[in-house]
Amino acid sequence: MGLVFIASYLAMRLLETNKDVQVVLFDCNPDMRRITGFNKGPSDPQDPKYDPKDRYNTVADRVTFVQGDLALLSHVLAVFDKHEPTSVFHLGALLSAGADANPTLGFDVDLLGTRHVFEAARIYCQHNKKPPVRVLFPSTIASFGLFPFTDPNDIHKLVVRPPKPEDKLVVPNEAIQLPTTMYGVSKVSVERLGEHYHAKGWIDFWAVRFPSVVGAARGPGGTTAYSTLMIQEPLMDKAYEVYVSSDTRLDIIYVKDAVDALIRLHDAKDLKLRRVYNIAGIRIGGEAPQASDIAAAVKLVKPNAAAITYKQNDQLTAIVHTFGILDAKATYDDLQWAGPTFDLKQTIIDCKSEIDQYPGRIKAIELY
Repeated sequence: MGLVFIASYLAMRLLETNKDVQVVLFDCNPDMRRITGFNKGPSDPQDPKYDPKDRYNTVADRVTFVQGDLALLSHVLAVFDKHEPTSVFHLGALLSAGADANPTLGFDVDLLGTRHVFEAARIYCQHNKKPPVRVLFPSTIASFGLFPFTDPNDIHKLVVRPPKPEDKLVVPNEAIQLPTTMYGVSKVSVERLGEHYHAKGWIDFWAVRFPSVVGAARGPGGTTAYSTLMIQEPLMDKAYEVYVSSDTRLDIIYVKDAVDALIRLHDAKDLKLRRVYNIAGIRIGGEAPQASDIAAAVKLVKPNAAAITYKQNDQLTAIVHTFGILDAKATYDDLQWAGPTFDLKQTIIDCKSEIDQYPGRIKAIELY
């Protein structure tokens, strides 16, 4: 588990709901603000203002941080040898925009790094004669990219092209995956590699495909980061210029619902039909929200929020338009997942509460 956006919420959920859980955070970046920032005061016991009852401080003795590089197998092996994990939430990744800007690094971290996690888990369990470690992996809506769908004017004709906003495509769990980015290619490859390792009995592999995950303290690295930043920045009284058009739809889910899906899958028993599950996002009248819907919800929750404006980046908008809407029927059926508990307004309200309570978790965009 890394020190990234989703991982910080997941770590706190695991630590606060199970007093026996020990969490090891493995990341190349030693900046722990996303998790230590759950305090309202300092996390250093030597600080005179240290409060042992502060939120992070109450669980800090069960958190271990290891600085390491996923791209180096020796680093990953050392974590398994030293800490002997029984479950792994593999959330470390180079996000879509970064992976496309530096595809070599994207490959090394997102694909090779994940193979290192799988191999370390296999070697550790075989060497110590232990049952396979359960490995949870977050895949993505970007894994689908260009996928064949039926021409609405001719049901016998398949179309392969980037979806258009008016297509309103619903992507089934088993839809064909033809990703268009290094990030998406890596995610699809990991899905298949994880299934292979599971079939061999080497790891206990499970994955979820998330829509864009929104919430406080997400960084700007992903193609869909605007969906969080157009909430977070105006709520912090900072104007934000959205780089897609106001009518661009995007499947989004609040980070606390994403964490719930990961834990639900981790705790599931006797699932035999599939290894990978679509997770549905927030719906408005059965559709994913437009950027303008998000902006309106921000203004509803905080009428004096800073300005939200639009300046379309054609390249990024074209990528966003390929994403479609995830169909989660398989998840409903197999996991009894009832869908997100946070609607759009509730997402903004809770996000505002997180920002107000824990401003220290949020790093300024210009520092990325």
